[in-house]
Amino acid sequence: MDALNHLIDTDNIQVEVTIRIGRTRQTVAQLSALRPDDVLVLDQAIDDGVEICVGDKVIARGELTGDGTTEDRLCVRVLGAMGPA
Repeated sequence: MDALNHLIDTDNIQVEVTIRIGRTRQTVAQLSALRPDDVLVLDQAIDDGVEICVGDKVIARGELTGDGTTEDRLCVRVLGAMGPA
């Protein structure tokens, strides 16, 4: 594989990163009944942090934070990489 490294500039390949903050299960009827100001309860506590994913693979853990300059921007602080699965 090292012989191919010069053919593909992997440093410039972009991947979509998804932040998962929790899950919930709802029926279609429950989803249809949602209105403004309704609250969905997730399966984890606020201080459990978030999962940082590429595709379906969790690559790291993080915590929600602000960006330090404005109060309206939500950010994720990386706490650590996940070990090999």
